[in-house]
Amino acid sequence: MLSYFLGFTGFLVTLMLQLSIFSQWKILSGSADIVLLYVIAWSLYDRTKWMWIMLLIMMGMVSLVSALPFFIPAIVYLLVFWASRLVQSRVWQTPLLAMFVLTFGATIVQILLTVGFLFVQRADINFSQALIEVALPALLLNMLLAIPIHALVRELAFIAFPQGVEE
Repeated sequence: MLSYFLGFTGFLVTLMLQLSIFSQWKILSGSADIVLLYVIAWSLYDRTKWMWIMLLIMMGMVSLVSALPFFIPAIVYLLVFWASRLVQSRVWQTPLLAMFVLTFGATIVQILLTVGFLFVQRADINFSQALIEVALPALLLNMLLAIPIHALVRELAFIAFPQGVEE
């Protein structure tokens, strides 16, 4: 029960930080997505059976406040959850490396889905300019912030999941 409370509280804190601070903190036009980073890190350390229910609630909340259509965060979060569970069961020895790989992959998928949606909506965008001014800076910021988010979530996971206790 403590793990669900800590996980959801951490999600709410990162969502509020994303909406207030990190959405304004930009390099060129790309901004970091710390909610996505938190979901990646928490999914890597989570040992509960019902994490997917909390993930559905998180997806719903992010979809409500996002300017993107609801299915883009849903697809990205479900892919992140599935990939992190796969990594957790196979290559658990290096969680920081897994955090970097999942952050890179999730950011690329999110950018591709967003650009694909804008293309389908016939938005007038210059792909090379979008890549240079939005995608690459967002990827850089996410990769830089992956280290502190991973460290914070790891410490939170040591409290939520004591050694030797399984839920």
